[in-house]
Amino acid sequence: MEEVIGFEALYDSMHKCKKGVIWKESVAHYVLNSLEETYKLNEQLENETYKARQIAKFTITRPKKREIISVCFRDRVYQRSLNDNALYPIMTNSFIRDNWACQRGKGTDDARDRMKLFLQRMYRKYGTEFYGLQIDVHGYYPNMRHDLTNAMLERKLEPEIAKRAIDVLDGQYAGDVGYNPGSQMVQIVGISALDDHDHKIKEYLDVDEFGRYMDDSLAFHPSREYLEYCRKVIGEILTEKGLEFNPKKTKVFSIADGFTFLGFKYRLTDTGKVIMIIDPKNVKERRRILRRLVRKAKQGELTKAKVDECYYAWRNHASKGNSFKLLQRMDKYYKSLWR
Repeated sequence: MEEVIGFEALYDSMHKCKKGVIWKESVAHYVLNSLEETYKLNEQLENETYKARQIAKFTITRPKKREIISVCFRDRVYQRSLNDNALYPIMTNSFIRDNWACQRGKGTDDARDRMKLFLQRMYRKYGTEFYGLQIDVHGYYPNMRHDLTNAMLERKLEPEIAKRAIDVLDGQYAGDVGYNPGSQMVQIVGISALDDHDHKIKEYLDVDEFGRYMDDSLAFHPSREYLEYCRKVIGEILTEKGLEFNPKKTKVFSIADGFTFLGFKYRLTDTGKVIMIIDPKNVKERRRILRRLVRKAKQGELTKAKVDECYYAWRNHASKGNSFKLLQRMDKYYKSLWR
């Protein structure tokens, strides 16, 4: 437990948590008095007198409407230490290689690189005569059952660590079902909840080219009928967890039709080249955002440097695909907004 609630662990966690939020008054106060605050937190945790403070809730509307929770800085320091020093190393130890979300050395870039690799492997074996199964879980976080989450934590973690993790989650999320984004612990729970599902696909169903990013996953196989069978088996697994497919986004498709994954549209040519272009919906949304930001900058509410930073961050994202001509058009459009 010293590695989780010890003074050094909590002090190191404080330095991680302050990044990007040091401008907040509550954070600045904690950091300026970091030795005293860390000592108090350490003492409360060791004496079992620690009590989490009330959380704040707010709603975001983009990219889709959802409720977010905000935890006070003191509680975030404890949760970050618990997460980084106990939950993360233990829970992720059993993951398949292609569970991509919320892990060091992985993420969206790794997911896209692996997706290209999957397509190239399939092309070498089958040309363009193969199929894909795309899976999306409807309302993933809002429909996660607390009892199954707690049982998973008790099964994988040491008793005291499991109890601390369960106390944090149960204290923040009332009821029997549903979690809200905004906590690293919830992210770890989210990527762990379908770990047994991943192993069943790779080992029982024997699908080599399979990967998952949170609740979005893709599998490839030369037989459409076999992928339909896989969809049935996976659907049964999800039902046991109180989850279900998103019917609009879950489908078996021919690779000739292409597919969309993590904001990019993929297409495999007859020569085996993988074409990856950013989703046109993303481009349309980015133009709308840029118009609003430039308008605010002209009114003096933002600096041009800040708007430039926002645009070039998106540009870097778009450049991951085959987007040379698109980026030329966007550069031209962005310059026109300043005239």
